[in-house]
Amino acid sequence: MKFYGELLIFVLLFITNFRVFFAKKPRRDPLTVVAPFTFLLSILQIIAWGVELLTVLGFVIAFLVLISNFHALFRYSEQLYIDRYSPLMKFWAVLTTFLSTVAIAATFLTAPVEFSPSELNVQKNLTNYNGSFRAGFQKANLFSYTNVNLYTFSPEENNKNILKTDSQDEEKPVILFFPDKRADTQNYIPYLQLLAQKGFTVMSADFFCDDVKWMHSFEDFKLLRQTALVIQSLQDNQKFMAQREFYSYNILQECQAMLQFVDQNLSPQTKIFLVSDVMGNSAISDFAKMNSSRVNSVFFLDSVEEYKTAGYGCVEQTSPLTAYLLGQKREKTFYTPKILAERTYQHFCKNSL
Repeated sequence: MKFYGELLIFVLLFITNFRVFFAKKPRRDPLTVVAPFTFLLSILQIIAWGVELLTVLGFVIAFLVLISNFHALFRYSEQLYIDRYSPLMKFWAVLTTFLSTVAIAATFLTAPVEFSPSELNVQKNLTNYNGSFRAGFQKANLFSYTNVNLYTFSPEENNKNILKTDSQDEEKPVILFFPDKRADTQNYIPYLQLLAQKGFTVMSADFFCDDVKWMHSFEDFKLLRQTALVIQSLQDNQKFMAQREFYSYNILQECQAMLQFVDQNLSPQTKIFLVSDVMGNSAISDFAKMNSSRVNSVFFLDSVEEYKTAGYGCVEQTSPLTAYLLGQKREKTFYTPKILAERTYQHFCKNSL
């Protein structure tokens, strides 16, 4: 959906800008109303997907186009004919048309690679919560504020890979996944889907709570956090990793909350496995020791040698632009998610199932 939103914005911007070169007198200029509409879409895109390079680029171009079209919008609202486009207007049109064209090309080059819905025979559910680590969480309704997004991936009933248990009444194993904060759940979706295809129920949550901060600044804002952490890591990874003990404390709070989500939705006898990526490794190890009666085993994604973007997720599929920054490239065969899912499955089969 993010890809289609970005593409729609840049195509509308291209149309709005390019009209300057074919609109003739004395026609009115109805295409000018696309400018404020596209600007609104660019804001909604940021709200939906956060602050990233292409979402910000769409907002900046849309703002420039809106400003340069104020005169045309006024004339159209007054039902006046086009008089002429000024040299400055034509300059802005050339500039923004060029930027829109580059952005459309970049959108296609960095488009995410996704499984088709019918390809894996798995289902994905999203449940929103609000609350805090201190007071607990409750399901959010349509009009309430949401600060936890809980994703559940599970095999369809007709999936032949559904794991067998000793009793028909026994709950199937559940994997609690703790994404690195440079990634969030969206960056791991192909891996989580493949785990569900292998028969696991997989739960992963993104927390944005006021009582657990990561940077103690405005960068903790939901729309900024992931991008801010990626920038910090790329600028000075050694300094970033020196804060692992602090990150572990925060993720321990998430571990406890995730256990509560399991108890709310599944049986207390459910086998629980924990998986993390870099930032969460120490936390899930400690949590497993403190809850040895509930947690069967743990697995660290960055222990897989073939995983070249540890800490950032499966970005070769989910965020090719980030992959380019890490020296990797867009990849269509799902090599990394498949390797990660297979190694995770083998580890849990060997140690627990």
